[in-house]
Amino acid sequence: MKSFLGFIGKKIASRTGLYILIVLILAGTTGFFYWKYRESQDLLNNPTQASEQEAAELTAKVGLLMDLPKDEKPTIISVVDKDKVKTQPFFTNAENGDKVLVYTVAKKAILYRPLSGKIIEVGPVDIAPTTNFKVALYSATGNVSMLDEFESKLKESVTNLEYPIKEKAKTDTDKILVIDIKGGKTVETEQIAKLLGGEVSTLPAGETAPDADFLIIAGKSL
Repeated sequence: MKSFLGFIGKKIASRTGLYILIVLILAGTTGFFYWKYRESQDLLNNPTQASEQEAAELTAKVGLLMDLPKDEKPTIISVVDKDKVKTQPFFTNAENGDKVLVYTVAKKAILYRPLSGKIIEVGPVDIAPTTNFKVALYSATGNVSMLDEFESKLKESVTNLEYPIKEKAKTDTDKILVIDIKGGKTVETEQIAKLLGGEVSTLPAGETAPDADFLIIAGKSL
């Protein structure tokens, strides 16, 4: 009888231990996915943090393949529509989903393909255009005079830009939007957006397209 009870006791203890193990595994799994969910939500709510994290991850991967400029964090550009940039020699072999690491100080751009883990192209880059480009500045706050600070900020880093248009925007936004009106200037648009702490955008619905190369819609001050 004792041996039988001992056997039953061991079975119960074994099952109890198994149940506890399962509960611990489920709790750990739930905690992991909750942590990942919270992390993804934090990144969605903080695009700057997401951008910095992406830059750090890509820099680490590309740094294993080649020497990168030191003491400079790159701007990351995603190739979304390869057909729009195919006319630029640097993007001849680009595919959608490729990433470009742009080093402004070192004047170097690196085209990297995450899918294959390969560097596709390396070339020089300069934010300063070689010809004059027109920049239209729209204020989404109704305060047109605030646009002067945007002009001043750009003039500190970018040459050969003209600012013939300053007016109120039709768009209602609390962001700083940078739009490449005529297309073909992906790198420059990303760099201008970075300088202003804004984001690259398409022309908002209902907004008037200016006679300019770039449109900056300011929904807040710098």
